[in-house]
Amino acid sequence: MTRVRFHALGPLHAEVGREWLDLGPVRQQAVFAILLFNADRVVTPASILQGVWGCQIPATGAKLIPPYIYRLRRTLQAACGDPDGPAIDSSRIGYRLRLGSARTDVADFDEAMERAAVAEAAGDLAGAAVLLAEAEQSWTGEPLAGLTGPYAESRRQHLLERRIVCLEHRLELHLRLGDCRRAIPALTALQTEYPLRERLAIMLMTALYQTGRQGEAMDVFGAFRTRLATELGVEPTPTLFAAYTSMLRGDLGPAVVAGRFFRRTRPGSTVTRTCRPRR
Repeated sequence: MTRVRFHALGPLHAEVGREWLDLGPVRQQAVFAILLFNADRVVTPASILQGVWGCQIPATGAKLIPPYIYRLRRTLQAACGDPDGPAIDSSRIGYRLRLGSARTDVADFDEAMERAAVAEAAGDLAGAAVLLAEAEQSWTGEPLAGLTGPYAESRRQHLLERRIVCLEHRLELHLRLGDCRRAIPALTALQTEYPLRERLAIMLMTALYQTGRQGEAMDVFGAFRTRLATELGVEPTPTLFAAYTSMLRGDLGPAVVAGRFFRRTRPGSTVTRTCRPRR
């Protein structure tokens, strides 16, 4: 039997071999997304309604859910033909998607991240960077692209944060390996896309400084500080000031960045950084 694959790191869809399964209209896909990210757990109709419609639940309420479940169940049954494949169970409490032998791109991403963490812990920074690049290949676009509702939006933001942390971590490994020049174009592009992420600013400062572009590194700090003041009304955190001070002293390097400025986390985990309010 051909294994089913579910894709959520881009437009939501399912595949059997090379056949793209039609998961139905947007609302139906949003229902399926909730089941998929809660695979092998029961989800109540109330949770589905809240996740898809938020505060604007239609008067028909829970009557909306069974037709979607019926069509999704039929789609999976018709496409799979595998007793160990994915299936949707109904119970008195709610609905459960059994993944069975099916795979997801999110699981592929998670596993590559875990292997990268193991490689890094063993001192294999180059191997960890390769595995993080492999994790990035699981992505095909904006996660759950086009899906509406509070659940899809919340999950989308969570996944996007995991992706940028993965990218940041791989680029940090390149800096620690001494490959600063190669990291600059990617860091520059990412900082354009995420102009208020402190970690990107510090890494770009480091890469520029290490390649003899000290003036540009100073400009990155100045521009970032201005954006914080203009857009958020805050000052840089002590972390960013520490990186700036190291640059002035002439000891801003990859090892310093990795050891001093970033609270160490496993690849894929998130670190929330707060900015110090201006007084």
